[in-house]
Amino acid sequence: MQPAMDRERVCVTFMLDGHEAIPSEKLHHRPGDRAEQAALFAVERVMLRVMRNHIYRRVGDLSCPRHGQGPRIVATGPAPDRLKLSVEGCCQNLVDCATVALEEDAPRPSLAV
Repeated sequence: MQPAMDRERVCVTFMLDGHEAIPSEKLHHRPGDRAEQAALFAVERVMLRVMRNHIYRRVGDLSCPRHGQGPRIVATGPAPDRLKLSVEGCCQNLVDCATVALEEDAPRPSLAV
């Protein structure tokens, strides 16, 4: 496993209830927000930030030793408390390593070249 330069190497995207993708760095805005939905989205936003931080803690230091890329995580579901994570990456080795790292109580895996 090679440490990533920073957490920006890990790309996290959220898709809630079939809406447009929300990149983790843009959690301040959700497409289609209305004023009456602002309070509800404030709670969702906090939950998504917690999930983003959890993902960063688990895979933020992973990068592929061969390609130098970090994993791409897509979290989809009807609500922030019912998200399913999928992992994409430059190669199967990175995908497998990130998948294991995201599993609860799993030891941190190491990437082989």
